[in-house]
Amino acid sequence: MMARQHIHLPTGMDHKKELLAAVYTVYFRWVERFPLACQKGCAACCTGSVTMTSLEGEIILGFINKQNRKKWLLDKLAQTSPGKSKAAITLNQYAAECLQHQEVDEAALGSWDFNPCVFLDENTCSLYEARPFGCRSFGSLVRCAADRAAEMAPMHLTVNTVFTQVIEHISSDGGYWSNMTDILYSLTDSGFQAENINLLPARPVPGFLLESHEVQEIHDLLQQLREQSPAKGVLSDLIDKFMPI
Repeated sequence: MMARQHIHLPTGMDHKKELLAAVYTVYFRWVERFPLACQKGCAACCTGSVTMTSLEGEIILGFINKQNRKKWLLDKLAQTSPGKSKAAITLNQYAAECLQHQEVDEAALGSWDFNPCVFLDENTCSLYEARPFGCRSFGSLVRCAADRAAEMAPMHLTVNTVFTQVIEHISSDGGYWSNMTDILYSLTDSGFQAENINLLPARPVPGFLLESHEVQEIHDLLQQLREQSPAKGVLSDLIDKFMPI
């Protein structure tokens, strides 16, 4: 189901942060049903492939500034190279093309970087409290390692995709989407020029790619988001336009 018009978004950064916090609250309440094997110190999934929005980058910067760790962040970024993201489209662009029955090259979403995340400290996340949804949504039913891939329930993957689409939507009135370090490069005075960094404008949700048996559960989750959200109009529109059960 496609949108008939651009959905109204809250313009204030504080409202967007509150909306993102509501997304996290509903997601974690839902994901508790799975007996995930993940524990502190298990960092096999913590690679350099995390993508996020500029809103999530602002939250990380606020967390770092409160701890007076700006130099620490710049030192960490100096260990990477700007322009890591090679993606040509965002997740919502990918969904839009699929919904329009266009042939989509999945390589346009970018390649995977298996190098450890630069923000790992002795296999522990040094940004844990402010980590983006791309990190929060990692999970496995088994202990994973270099020789053992993570295992996730199909519905878990579906919910991760839907919530990632919603988060991109929240930033789609001027925000950006890219690799985590590229977003942070763009938000700091790291000395690199913007043309060295691949930032894609965040796009609104065009609809969701769901199997028929997934629709009701996603509808229920979006209803919970509507009840939890301080900016109810945004998620009300998402439900009414794309999931009018």
